[in-house]
Amino acid sequence: MFEDVAERLRAANQGKLPFEDQVEYLSDLRSSVLENKKMEQDLLFMYTYMAAITTAAVTRPEIFDYTSERFEYVPSRYIAKVQRLVAGWGYSYAEGLRAVADRCRNKTLQSMLNRYANSIDSGVPDDDFITTELGSIRSIYRNTFEQGIELLKKWGDAYIAMLLSAALVAIIIMISVAIYAPGGIDAALNSSYTLIIGISIFGLGIMYRAVPDDPRTHGLAAICSREQGIIRRMERLVLPIVAAIALALILIGVNAGVIFLLVGLLLMPLGIIGYIDDANVINRDTDFSTFIRSLGSVMGGKGITTGDALQEVDKKSLPYLEPFIDSVSSKLNLGLDEAASWRKFIGETGSYLIYKYMNIFRDAVALGGSPDEIGKITGSSMLEQVLLRRKRDMMVKGFVVLLVPMHGAMIGIFVFLFEILLTMSHAVTEVMDHFAETSAALSGGSSTIGGSMGGALNIFVDFPEDTMRAYVVTILLMLTVANMFAGRIVMGGDRYMYYFFASLLCATTGIVYIVAPIIVSAFFTIPTFAGV
Repeated sequence: MFEDVAERLRAANQGKLPFEDQVEYLSDLRSSVLENKKMEQDLLFMYTYMAAITTAAVTRPEIFDYTSERFEYVPSRYIAKVQRLVAGWGYSYAEGLRAVADRCRNKTLQSMLNRYANSIDSGVPDDDFITTELGSIRSIYRNTFEQGIELLKKWGDAYIAMLLSAALVAIIIMISVAIYAPGGIDAALNSSYTLIIGISIFGLGIMYRAVPDDPRTHGLAAICSREQGIIRRMERLVLPIVAAIALALILIGVNAGVIFLLVGLLLMPLGIIGYIDDANVINRDTDFSTFIRSLGSVMGGKGITTGDALQEVDKKSLPYLEPFIDSVSSKLNLGLDEAASWRKFIGETGSYLIYKYMNIFRDAVALGGSPDEIGKITGSSMLEQVLLRRKRDMMVKGFVVLLVPMHGAMIGIFVFLFEILLTMSHAVTEVMDHFAETSAALSGGSSTIGGSMGGALNIFVDFPEDTMRAYVVTILLMLTVANMFAGRIVMGGDRYMYYFFASLLCATTGIVYIVAPIIVSAFFTIPTFAGV
């Protein structure tokens, strides 16, 4: 049925579906952005793999063939195109590399392909070129990562400043409404919403482009770390419950602060477990760079198998990986399948980098490469990424420490001013009503004095409480969501870091919204002059 509808639409629109070109353009743009973001890191993975397998004295066709099968690396897809041109169309490897480079939009990859073609024409051995190029790629990756950190630091500060400015504009609009009580305020409120949404999207987009690509978890569906397994099981139950409870409380008309606080508390277990898993993955990655070099050295130095070499590795210096190493060592000693044992090791660590580099090590060793050299190559590449991640984490901690108090202060100013304006409006309205009644009684029903005084004191009267309360809650929701995304983008990690920031920021918003009326009523009591 849908195929017939599509064919009729194509026939009526000159062979194309409506908006097909626009959708294709947006899809290409998205793919280009994601590809460029992952390119430097995947180039490091790919060249580490190529350098590792060259220790097995593989030929050039084998290098291209094995590398083209690693589709998890973005640049390997371009190596696969070169292999197809060589195998299917009779191109030489230099011609194929140049042909693919001409159609490549990423400058770093384009330069790499052209350099490889030039080295082939110059007669440089593949292993010499790949070893040299691996050092260059590490330098390029380090430079790109450090530039991203500096940009992220600047744009993080700019994001906070811009969002604070947008919140101040919203506060000014709220004060203006309280003072002048204009009739049509929808346009002013909508402009405030648009400003905050625009600044949030712009700031988050810039930070996302600037942040270095550094996935933490492997995302394998079959097996994962213990914390990731707990989160996967819990979120299937917790998220629907949170959504249902929040919707029910909104329909009932419960205080918005209670809803924010309840959502934050319900998501907090997921956030805490996710934060623990993120810290564990980082520590395991730090240990793994030492472990893989030690394993390769023992295997190469003593000429023994992986299972025997695991017994020789000093596991006491690897506290975060020791239980996983013991587990895989026990399985290998029992004669269980080696590939399955290592898959379980990779899955249970939960680490993206361990998933990549352990597979590189095992594939290169299986091809007959030198375990000692392979361990040094993979361990050095991983150490480079671990050290850069540590540098990023120093900046991230400063941003997160600033983000949460800034969010509390921003919404605190907003909510406290609203409650103060509401208190003043109630007090002024009560005084004016009492004054009008008194004047009418003294003048026998006609009060020109009361009318003139009412016109003179028309500020803070007719404050649209319901409309402005909805306005305040909407602004708080926008700020909370924007800051949640900002924290996740800057800190990185898996999707469960959204739960961490959502729980933290929602709880902060809810507490401020609940406490603000109590504090204002206690410290901002305005006399009503009832005895006058």
